[in-house]
Amino acid sequence: MAVQPAVDTWPAIGVAVESQRDVGKVQRLAAGAAARQGLPAARAELVEQLAVHVATFLVGQETVGRVVVRTISWGERRGVEIVVGAGGRTPFGVDGLRDLVDASDLVEVYTAPGKGTVMLAQLWGGPQTEPADRRFLIGSVVDPIEGESVSGDAWAVEQRGGRIAALVTDGLGHGAKATEASEAAVAVFRARYREPVELIAAGVHDALRGTRGAAIALVEVDKDAGELRFCGIGNIVARVLLADGAHELVSRYGIAGYQSPRIHTVTQSWSDDAMLVLHSDGLSSRWNVDAYPRLRLQHPQLAASTLMRDATRAPDDAMVIAIGNVPEAALEREPATA
Repeated sequence: MAVQPAVDTWPAIGVAVESQRDVGKVQRLAAGAAARQGLPAARAELVEQLAVHVATFLVGQETVGRVVVRTISWGERRGVEIVVGAGGRTPFGVDGLRDLVDASDLVEVYTAPGKGTVMLAQLWGGPQTEPADRRFLIGSVVDPIEGESVSGDAWAVEQRGGRIAALVTDGLGHGAKATEASEAAVAVFRARYREPVELIAAGVHDALRGTRGAAIALVEVDKDAGELRFCGIGNIVARVLLADGAHELVSRYGIAGYQSPRIHTVTQSWSDDAMLVLHSDGLSSRWNVDAYPRLRLQHPQLAASTLMRDATRAPDDAMVIAIGNVPEAALEREPATA
């Protein structure tokens, strides 16, 4: 099973699984996603079978599990991603799914003691291509406040070679006005991502005048130089997970578009086993990395999904993204056929 580089993931639809009726919902979501992506019939059938199997497992567990189905892309290639979150103490294994797992392009499982399990599966259509110049993996979960169909939280990344730039933005409040502010921030980032993060932040601040405003965080990682640069305005949580624990990256107080202090950039080292986690204040900042052994070494999608499952939620939009390195072994691996 090949490790994939970062993927773009839109849209994402989740189902809380409690009964056989919910299994049917998951099956329909999986079939619809495979059809939208134009997967060959055999691959589409595998997507549907895997979704049904994991949803069926969740029925009867002591806590409600959740299955998220979303479309993914990597250049011209299209696929479907299934993320399963199971709480409680029952480990979620893949032994009973061996044939489906072996046929998938990527399956990874992470279990934290006493907290449950998250499983990630990706199934792609078409031939597998080389990672090209992508050297980072990205995981994300965006969840609107209950009752809203859009989220005021948003993120964007751009990567070329050993450099990745990322934006996280939390439009004030929720709903359409918050979404409008975040979309304006993303537009500036897309146009200026090659610039230093402090200049992008200043540009976002100017562009958000007249909107509701937003909390923002900008990060640039230069893998070859082993360096991370960060600046933030407002209450975006940013942590670098390293072997010796979590290092906090501190934002300055303010609101982009309204009140901004002198923009300050923090620089720290970046290593091959580091992971960067950023999230909005829809999630509590009190999660303890010590409760999640080796989290930084997992696929970032497993990390993002685990934290979204476990971190205390506020009555607000919530979003978390995680960024990690593509393992060197994956970069050197010969392309395979999916």
